[in-house]
Amino acid sequence: MARTKKTTINNVEYTFQSVTFSWYSNLTDLYINPASGRKNTAKYADALIKGCVTAPAEVAKQGIKYFDEQEDLATPGELVREIENFLGERN
Repeated sequence: MARTKKTTINNVEYTFQSVTFSWYSNLTDLYINPASGRKNTAKYADALIKGCVTAPAEVAKQGIKYFDEQEDLATPGELVREIENFLGERN
């Protein structure tokens, strides 16, 4: 069963779910440490948000696009940091 956690960022409550090590490793290989040498932080953040956020539903579904439409630069960065910290926590 996946671990979950709730956290509040800018007065919005987000719910995270854990992912498998292989899922996260593949994600970082694709976008952070790719063989091509060109990292793509936006695609990494988008996939991480879509894969780990379960609520609010619109964020879970739209990922980075949700924040782009809000013209919000700060929240997605903080959200990614919170997700990465959550994934690194022990049970």
